[in-house]
Amino acid sequence: LHQTSKFNIIIMRTATLSNIKRVVSVFILRQNNNDEAQVALFRRCSQMPTFGGHWAAVSGSIETQDVSPLATTVREIGEETNLGELLGDYGHLLNSGLHIDIARDKSKGTFGGRMIRVYPFALTLPSEDIHLLSNIEMQGTEHDKMKFLTISDFLGMSDQCVPSLKRAFHHATSGRYLDLPQEIREWEEDRVNGAAYLARKAVDLAAAHTQSGELSEYELSTAQSISILRPSMVPIVNAMNEFDRQIKHEGYGQIEQVKDELLKSLTDEGNRCVELGYELVMNMYKSKAPSTEFVIGTFSRSSTLKSILQRIIESSDDVSAKVRVVCSQSTPGDEGILMATDITGASCLPDEEFQQQVIDGKMDVVIVGADCVLSEGNGVVNKVGSKALASVCKQAGVPIISSADRWKLWSDIHCPPLEDIFELIPSELFDHVLVPKEDEEER
Repeated sequence: LHQTSKFNIIIMRTATLSNIKRVVSVFILRQNNNDEAQVALFRRCSQMPTFGGHWAAVSGSIETQDVSPLATTVREIGEETNLGELLGDYGHLLNSGLHIDIARDKSKGTFGGRMIRVYPFALTLPSEDIHLLSNIEMQGTEHDKMKFLTISDFLGMSDQCVPSLKRAFHHATSGRYLDLPQEIREWEEDRVNGAAYLARKAVDLAAAHTQSGELSEYELSTAQSISILRPSMVPIVNAMNEFDRQIKHEGYGQIEQVKDELLKSLTDEGNRCVELGYELVMNMYKSKAPSTEFVIGTFSRSSTLKSILQRIIESSDDVSAKVRVVCSQSTPGDEGILMATDITGASCLPDEEFQQQVIDGKMDVVIVGADCVLSEGNGVVNKVGSKALASVCKQAGVPIISSADRWKLWSDIHCPPLEDIFELIPSELFDHVLVPKEDEEER
């Protein structure tokens, strides 16, 4: 556990993760004849070693041979239902949600008393296939009954369920069925601004809408609800977890203080990240021959990158080489167009033309942001298109940098859920993955 200011940015190393039992929970969704969404529930056989007689989703342990929670999900669906036969390939129908940790005192002594980490998934069946919807069956020996309930009936049911089943459902469906304030839904739809900006907005929203009172096992706090809406943007998840932790410790009467201090921590960590990126790129810039143009390329839109690049431009006034910033258009979304308007004198090129300039040696360095840096440092999550750009830079011998602050460090061995606009890029494609160290030394 690394401490930043009074806030804990959690970086769990593999050695400390051995006391976690990892499982998947898969919610099968369909539309009924009245066009209402329904979810499949399975009652675990009474002789099951854990949670016998409890209602659950399709579930199972992540085994050593499973390369990811998704692989476990596909295996469990095939073992516990006939959907593999009915659907064939259904990976594209699966949505992954933010994982849930069930504390040892709530896991009823199962799995040797270990904490349970649940990776939730939703499998949404195509509504037009009537034959499919009416022929779903359970199979295997783990369950003795299956039923479909409307979402409202499921969320209101009082039957015994495995721990946090209803919360896992909301995670698997990315908060689709939560009743949230309109301004939180509007924040959720922001596909233009970067993770650092949206994390700060998330803190403001959590503070504005958090109400005092105990939550049941099935309820989500405002901060938890916000975090599951944009799980690929890890600083949002980390900030919301820390918000709840501080409120639990300090009390609801200290919401404004917690908000202010959390915003300060986000700002301070962002500034350290800016300083690190600025120093590295400036060193490259100063090594350029006098009176030669220095071209910096960038991708997508990031308030952190904006600060780094704007500072370099302002510092270059005292040096003979001219700095020019070129933004890749960053489709889909075209955030690069807006990024070019954010930075003094910057221009924007279509993605293919931008990559061609990299190949032609017309870029001195490319710098991108990050929405997540994996716990073992073996991958970076960023906007779709970053991987292709990093590969082009690698082949062309143009340095490419990913810059991230410590709030973007992910605490699990598995990648966070990836929204459609994000992808995982292997760290080896970058020349530098910059993350300020706890002791403020460069990494």
